[in-house]
Parts: sequence; C-alpha cells; structure tokens
Amino acid sequence: MLVEDEHYEEALSAFDHALALDERNAEVWVLKGNTLAELDRHDAALAAYNQALSLDANDATTWLYKADTLTHLERFPEALDACENALRLDPTDSTTWLLKAASLTVLNRDDEALTAYERALALDPEETDAWVGKGDALIQLERYPAAAAAYQHALELDPDETAAWTGLGDALDALDRHADALRAFDSALALDDEDVGALVGKADALASLDRDEEALALYDRALAQDDTIQWAWTGKGDVLANLEREDEALAAYDTALKLEPDSVRALLGKGICLQTLERYEEALTIFDHVQTMEPGENSLWALKGDAQTGLEHFEEALASYDRSIGMDAASPWPWYGKSNALKALGRLQEAAVAHARAMALAGEDDEDDEDDEQD
Repeated sequence: MLVEDEHYEEALSAFDHALALDERNAEVWVLKGNTLAELDRHDAALAAYNQALSLDANDATTWLYKADTLTHLERFPEALDACENALRLDPTDSTTWLLKAASLTVLNRDDEALTAYERALALDPEETDAWVGKGDALIQLERYPAAAAAYQHALELDPDETAAWTGLGDALDALDRHADALRAFDSALALDDEDVGALVGKADALASLDRDEEALALYDRALAQDDTIQWAWTGKGDVLANLEREDEALAAYDTALKLEPDSVRALLGKGICLQTLERYEEALTIFDHVQTMEPGENSLWALKGDAQTGLEHFEEALASYDRSIGMDAASPWPWYGKSNALKALGRLQEAAVAHARAMALAGEDDEDDEDDEQD
C-alpha cells in the first residue's frame, strides 16, 4: 500500500526491515528494486534486482525489470542480455520483446530490431509503441513506404501519438512528399509545440520546398532547446548556404562536425560552401576525406571535379567528372563540368559533345557555344 500511495521512502524502510529479518526473500528485493526505480535511483535498483536474481534466476519478470533499469542507465548491451534471459524463460511477453527491440535500435542493429518489434506485435497487435518502433527501424533501413504504413497503423490506434506523427512526417519527407510531410509535422506540433523531432523535421521539409527563411527559424527554435542535434546544425548550414550567408553556414557546419566529425552530409555542405567562396584547396581536402569514407557518394566526384577545375587542375578534374558520369550518366552536372575541363585543355570538339550532352539531359535547347565555334 505504501508504494501504491507513492510513500516511497516509507516503503523502502519497510522493505529494509523485512530484509533484515529475511535477507533471502527474493520477492522483497524485487519490490525494493521497483521502489528505487520509481525514485530514479537506478544504480541502487539494479543492485536490488541482482540480489533477487542471485536468489531466483528463473523469474522472467525480474530479468525484465533489470533490463528496464539497465536501459535507464544507458547500458544497452547488458539490457539486451537481460532481455534474452527474460525471453528464454517467457518468450510470450510482448513488453520484453519491445524492450529488446528498443535496445537493438540504440545499438544500430536495425534488422534485428525490426524482427523484435514484429514479434512484439504478433503478441499484441494493438501496442502503439511497437508500431512506432517498427516505423523507426524501417526508417533506418530506408524502407520509407513501409515505415509510413507502420506510423499510420499507430495513429489508427492512437491519433494523439506525437512520435507517430513525427515519424510519419520523416517517412513522407524521405519520399519527397514534402507538403504531406508538413501536415504530419504540424499534427505533431499541435499535440506538442516543443517536440524537437517535429521542429527539425518540419524545418527539413520547408527547406526541401525552398522556404529557407521559415526553415531557418525552426532550426533555431529546435537548437534553442537542444544544441546537440547534429542534423539540425547541418540543416541550418544548408539553408544558410542557400541564402548566400556562407560564413554563417560554415559556422553551422563546423558545429555539426564537432558533434559528428564523419557526417558526410555536413562535410559535403562545408566543402560546397568553401567552393562557393573560391577556397578550392580547403574544399578539395574535405572531398578527399569524404572519398575515404563514402567513395560511392553520388555527388562527390562532380564536386571534386569542380574544385579541381577551380584550381586549374584540368586533367584531374576530367578524371573526376568521368568517374561521376560512370556512376550517374543521366546527371547533366558532370557533363557540364567535363565540357569546361575539356575546353580548358583545348579539346574543343570533345567539349562541344559533352556540352551538348549536358544540355540534352537538362532539357535545354541544344545550341552551339559561339566561343567553341570561333576557336
């Protein structure tokens, strides 16, 4: 009764008295652990659960409590082990599958997390958190239509689930359905106008619609709440660059890179900004770094070609543009760059062919460049 009435300190005293009389009472250790967890004293709660398990290691519920406490302590590999022990004893508990899935998600084991969410839903198909978690795992796996469907199922169960609206917005934005994404983010913000995920997501969608000033205001609003959101700093850098505020954009990218030094998106954004400022050597250094991490990045080789052109390294630029064309021959950008490099090398006939190809891909009228004709 003391715990039910939230008289936690009195309850702890009672449990300590009971344990002084019988320290081998596993049930009392569990009750003490639960009370300590309610008080956010998770280290002490963990010690109590460990005492209980040393007396009775075959209680699935105690393993579940231990797993939950380890999650609060952000000790996710251990939490996962505790979930496995609980499921070995009782594989039909949907809550344990849900907690296992959440730990796997934090550990970036998204395929396994998805399987665990699906096991939880097979046991309890009306568990909203499991549908949201499934959507989150599918987002990480870039399975955006399936993710949107999972979030929509969650919203059928609970239309006031903010996380489901935010997740749905993220999925729709990834599918280039930016206007629909905005409506989803607005639904999330109507429920919680300070939801950071929804603020950043809406900013991303606005940026995709070229509504940069509105996007910038939302990034700033989100970062005022939590200035450790790396992707918000990156998004802010992108819109500042679009607004031709390159110095501020560089500062935003630098902050993003302090939080995540190997963020390809932030590195490329910074490199593009430096290139706009004609700081080609610095830009090329960044693109070379990205190449070591993501040599298959679509835009990388065309960007390298542009930086090398800026440095008048035309042979190297030509090789970079050819590499880009080999990866995506339908993009006009590297064809234009190749045309310029060839022209600088005096290979005018090849330059004209590349230029015509670029214009055809861009859907422009194919007119000969007068300078090419005269040279």
